[in-house]
Amino acid sequence: MKYRTAFFMAWGNFFAVPCPYKLWNDEWRRLQLIFFPVIGLIMGLIWYGLYWTMQRLGLPLPIQAGILTVYPFIISGFIHLDGFMDCNDAILSRRSLEERQRILKDSHVGAFAVISVVILFVMFYSSMWSAFGKGLMGGSVQDVSTLILIPFVSRACSAHAVLANQPIGHSQYVQSYNKNENRKYIILLLFMVLAALLIPILCQMGAYMKTASVNANYWIVLLSIAAVITVSLSASLYGRKQLGGMSGDIAGYALTWAELAGVFIIALF
Repeated sequence: MKYRTAFFMAWGNFFAVPCPYKLWNDEWRRLQLIFFPVIGLIMGLIWYGLYWTMQRLGLPLPIQAGILTVYPFIISGFIHLDGFMDCNDAILSRRSLEERQRILKDSHVGAFAVISVVILFVMFYSSMWSAFGKGLMGGSVQDVSTLILIPFVSRACSAHAVLANQPIGHSQYVQSYNKNENRKYIILLLFMVLAALLIPILCQMGAYMKTASVNANYWIVLLSIAAVITVSLSASLYGRKQLGGMSGDIAGYALTWAELAGVFIIALF
């Protein structure tokens, strides 16, 4: 019962598709974060399905790139983009810690948030279009796994950061934060990330052992996932240092940068 409730709590919080069961229990606020990567996995499957459909329809590449660029933000209800903008407003203000925390909670949109989101979308769109132009989205196994794994891993890393670090005083996770209780959830999230890293490695090993088709792009998947992990951890650490603790906004900030990094690596190589 509690796992079902936690899953639908995660669905209602982090997934823009209407939730069939509106369930909530504050006792399982931590547990819902375990299902955050599961929601990411569902998002990744839809992401690839959307790409596959547009390919079959023969839509122009710029249009495909544009739709696939805005999809991750629309499907999450813009909740992570909101955190990204709030954090950039606060961090780039270069004010005192107290003032940065005040700006973080302020509902108004500042210039730094607008500038940051424009840069984000320009880079995301150009990276997506470049990936198409280089033929890396040809529908093969490694391309499927990349589109699916990026939102899965980014959410596993963000959930880990929320559970592993002391929250800011105004964070919704303050009352439920318990480092000892969180430890088992943190370990499970680490196993999720490890599993995502092992997928391209095992595929490449299968290719070398002639049990799978040889394809040089498997290592691009590995680099992409490694970039998601590295940027997520770095952005989360930077956000915590700048804002005095962990919060949902910082999790969204790190997640957004991480997903851009994953797509950028696909385009770069």
